[in-house]
Amino acid sequence: MKAEIHDETDLLETLARKNAVLQAINRIFHEALGATSDEALGRLCLAVAEDLTGASFSFMAELTPARDRLHDLAISDRAWTVFRRAWPEGAEQHVPTHLDLHGLYGRVILDDASLIANDPAAHPDAIGTPHGHPPLRSFLGVPLRRRGRLIGVMGLGNRVGGFREIDREAAEELAPAIVQALGGKRAELALRESEDMRRVSMELVPAMLWRTDQSGNNKMSESQWADLTGQDEREAADWGWLEAVHPEDRVATEATFRRSFARDEPLEHQVRLRDRHGAYRWFLMRQVPRRDEASSATHWFGAATDVHDMHLLEERQRRLVAELQHRVRNILTVVRSVFSRTVEAGGALEDVADHFRGRLDALARTQAIVTQTASGNVDLQNLIRDELLSVGVADGEAVTIAGPDVPLPPRAAEAIGLAIHELAINSVKYGALKCPGALLHIAWSTDGDRDGKRRVRLTWTEKGVPALAISPCRQGFGTELICEALPYQYGAETRLTFVGGGVRCEIALPLQEEGRPF
Repeated sequence: MKAEIHDETDLLETLARKNAVLQAINRIFHEALGATSDEALGRLCLAVAEDLTGASFSFMAELTPARDRLHDLAISDRAWTVFRRAWPEGAEQHVPTHLDLHGLYGRVILDDASLIANDPAAHPDAIGTPHGHPPLRSFLGVPLRRRGRLIGVMGLGNRVGGFREIDREAAEELAPAIVQALGGKRAELALRESEDMRRVSMELVPAMLWRTDQSGNNKMSESQWADLTGQDEREAADWGWLEAVHPEDRVATEATFRRSFARDEPLEHQVRLRDRHGAYRWFLMRQVPRRDEASSATHWFGAATDVHDMHLLEERQRRLVAELQHRVRNILTVVRSVFSRTVEAGGALEDVADHFRGRLDALARTQAIVTQTASGNVDLQNLIRDELLSVGVADGEAVTIAGPDVPLPPRAAEAIGLAIHELAINSVKYGALKCPGALLHIAWSTDGDRDGKRRVRLTWTEKGVPALAISPCRQGFGTELICEALPYQYGAETRLTFVGGGVRCEIALPLQEEGRPF
């Protein structure tokens, strides 16, 4: 009868233990859902193990890859409470993460077997406890295994009355659930981190990505395509994405992609894609095959990168190069003309060289100003002041300059710059800039002619110059430039007179030619 009662008691204890273990396992997997890290889940698992076995504190540790030390200890909240009571206030509170395989927990690892030591100090492997650790009155160590391989240890301490076999059995039955829960949490966190990295990478990479099968049927595309074109994945499938390609590019684009699939060759192709608002932007599309062990293409990966701004810059660069070539040809033509007419005017070789050098300098000053602005326009007032300063003259009592802001296109600036240079040189030699008491007034305004074309009207007026008996007997370069070259080459209206008191020059120059700026 006593044996039957004893057996029945053992059965009830076993059933109670099994039930407690099942509840503990259920709690672990339930708690795992809300854990934010594997360390937090480890503390929750230790709390469950403490409740199941009656331990006062506990810890978990994992073997290093070299399997010669333990690291990444998880300490239960109850253990932290005990430790902090023992540590002096303000002392560093951390747990060592690289422990040698010795002591009681080391014996569990070395034997790959559970260990109960209810008199730890008397155990052959006892090494004592570190500073701040509470006295160890009883110890239960359980190995942790994953797929049959030892990976670490769970240690529990100080159960009132010592640990029992029933506690060991309960801890051993709980251990696989702990390992599974921790493994699942780490996999979840790794996947989440991988997804976050992929998402961030997709946001940082300025490209739309896709994947197709061997025939070009779309299998997967990132959300960038839908964000740009408004096409969802269903609409973009089976070559439907071609609807977003500019009609002028569609046939060539489809032919390029089909040829790439047929020949198993990577492609690189520029194309205009329509966005969800109907505007088109240039994209560089690249695609490469993914091959199997037999080097056959199994599927394709592609990326489309927005190169619209680069395309516009390249187009602008081509226009600028063409414009530069045109301007170089123009300036060379002007230089040849200046040279031939300077030589034709005759005179001593030294004088011819001085005149030619001065006119080249005038052209150079204009070109320097042209290159200083993105538009290439030249401020008329600055142009006039530069030419006067080149002959050592600044405005003041004898020289007045007045007029509105007028941006001159490069060709107009070249023309007016040369004209001002010739007038200034003549004035220094013979006119108001030579004679004391004489005055020079330079003024300009803008208006439109009967065709609506904008013009700048410039007047150069000298006063107080002694009257010449007659006008110059020979037409020099300056006179020819103002009276003949400007009207012929630039459509200007000019008038140059030598009157009593000095020279008067009027120039009306269009700022546009054939409906466009010079």
